[in-house]
Amino acid sequence: MKRAVSAFVILIVILIVIFLSRHSAQRTPISSTNPVAQPSSTSAIQITEIPSGIPSSSASNRPAPLLGETILRDYANTNLPPQNDLTLMSRLMDNSRLLLKSAANRPLSANEDWADFLRGKNSGHERFLPDNHIALNTNGQLIDRWGTPLFFHALGGGRYDVRSAGPDRKLWTDDDIHRNSNGSFRHGTNLNPAGLY
Repeated sequence: MKRAVSAFVILIVILIVIFLSRHSAQRTPISSTNPVAQPSSTSAIQITEIPSGIPSSSASNRPAPLLGETILRDYANTNLPPQNDLTLMSRLMDNSRLLLKSAANRPLSANEDWADFLRGKNSGHERFLPDNHIALNTNGQLIDRWGTPLFFHALGGGRYDVRSAGPDRKLWTDDDIHRNSNGSFRHGTNLNPAGLY
């Protein structure tokens, strides 16, 4: 018992010493002749001087990107396969539903339901995408890289299939891109099985 108390006291003393050394290193005075503080041997903090007369970056004035903008930053990127777009969209759907638990009580199956939900028309008024995002058209629908509205199929239990009409811009044709809820894709003869209709 005495050893445990002694070890605890030593740990507290070490933490206090570390805290005080860091606190004093952050308060290193800046001389008037050299406005850039020189890092001491015990501190890894470096202060970078911003010369006067140069405005700070306009990026600091921009609001932080929305979650959907971050997740969909490579959406419709022609250097990546179109399957990537559906994977990113599914990831945004999953993350937004996790953040807003009340979404589980609201049926989200139609494209417009998802588009409204991601644009802030949800119980938490949480906006995930701006109205002018590349994944949205002017009708308030989520679209693929060819500008065609995506098709969402709710399977229950928070699982969804997502389908793009593909380059021909017509749903239910052989070039459609269909992402299953488990992350796999349908191709060829499996793309439009008879049971799907």
